Amino acid sequence: MSKRHPGQRRVSSETVEHDDDVFIAKILETGNWLKTHQQAVTIGLVVVVVAVASAIYYRNYQATLDNQAANQLEEIHQSVALGDREGAKNALAVFLDRFDGTAYAGEARMLLGELYLSTNDGQQALAVLEPLSASPREPLELQAASLLGAAYEQEGRWADAEATYLRIADRSDLDFQIRDALAAAARVRAAQGNTEGAAQLYQRILDGMDDTAPERGLYEMRLAEMKAKTE
Repeated sequence: MSKRHPGQRRVSSETVEHDDDVFIAKILETGNWLKTHQQAVTIGLVVVVVAVASAIYYRNYQATLDNQAANQLEEIHQSVALGDREGAKNALAVFLDRFDGTAYAGEARMLLGELYLSTNDGQQALAVLEPLSASPREPLELQAASLLGAAYEQEGRWADAEATYLRIADRSDLDFQIRDALAAAARVRAAQGNTEGAAQLYQRILDGMDDTAPERGLYEMRLAEMKAKTE
């Protein structure tokens, strides 16, 4: 059995004592620093407390605002269902002024744009819809972009309408949305006498459609019409 050399015990003891001295020195150093910088530390703590309190307040405020927005938007939907379109328009204008930063602002903006379109007020529809759907990415923006394209058509801005519909077709992941957007763009081209361009879009629809799709016959017929007008 090996024996530990006495010198080893002394070295070990000295190491522990040295570590204890370093630890105590660090505590004293920290204490002295806190005394020297007491005002700065106090201010820092106050700033942290205020920041945390502000974050909690803002979160609660936003939750309350979202709940109010949801309830008010539901009431507006009921007004639309009852046929009070003018009242709904006024209510939505007030809604957007108060709740524009909430999660329900996009839906409200789209509904207001749709109401303006239904009363042939394309200019107002454009003013409401363009901030939401001029460069659509999200599902709600893509839906609003369809209304924006219709507003451009209503105002006779054919190039803008076509460009909007094509952006939807390029950015959407939904087959039906792509198909509807391409069909709308084809309609715009045909209305402007560009039957060859319209035929290209109908062909693009058919290329992305199953052979057994129920709607296939409709688009084949439209393609044939455009080709006949082109010849």
